Formats: sequence, C-alpha cells, structure tokens
Amino acid sequence: MEENILKAISYFSAAFFIITAVTLFFTLYNNKNEIMDTISSKICEKGPVYETNYVDIPKNSTVSGAFIIGCIKNGLETDISVDSVLIPQNTDISAFDYDIVDYDSEYNVEYVFNTSGELVMVKYRKKGGEP
Repeated sequence: MEENILKAISYFSAAFFIITAVTLFFTLYNNKNEIMDTISSKICEKGPVYETNYVDIPKNSTVSGAFIIGCIKNGLETDISVDSVLIPQNTDISAFDYDIVDYDSEYNVEYVFNTSGELVMVKYRKKGGEP
C-alpha cells in the first residue's frame, strides 16, 4: 500500500513539473520579442570594449567584411565609409542594411584625421575589385 502511495505521489509531482514547464514556455514565448529587446539593450549598453591609440595604426592595413559588420554592431566610435557609402556614427543598428558590406571580402582601410590629429572617419574599400 505504501509503495502505491509513493508511486502516485511521484507521478503527480512529475506531471505537475511538466505542466509548469509547458505553461512557463508558452508564457515566455508570448513575450519573446520584449525579452530579446531587453537582453540586446543590456548587451549594447556596456560601451566600447576595446580602444586603441590611433597613432600606432599601420597605414596600409586590411580587414575582413565580418570585422566591419562587428564594428557596426558594437557601435561606431566615428563615421565610416564602406565603398563610398557613408555610415554615420549614430547609425541605428537595428535598421541598418548589412548587405552593404560583403563579409567574405577583404577591405583596405584608410584613416582620415583632422588638423588636430583626431580620427574623423575610417574608409573601407574592397580589395582587388570595383567598389
């Protein structure tokens, strides 16, 4: 008799946990966009992850398209130009068309400084082809 009671309790508790998990899933699934927006905003609010001294930047450097997309997604520190398409510093990353950048290609990098030596713009031009 005692074994039957223990077996019934274990079945009811397992059923309770399964019902709770399914209910929680459907409750959170309805709020998925709000949750993802909250998580994305918290990730993006941390500020710059890495800063470099622009005096030490080599003159003829190359980067991949994936690097440029990563810079845009992490927030730009200055205006950039990709194949003569200007992307301002305050670009909204959620509305940006990433098709401008070919993530498989290599890009030549040119840094534009103002008269006081501050970086004003970074120009990316696709290597070995037409822009």
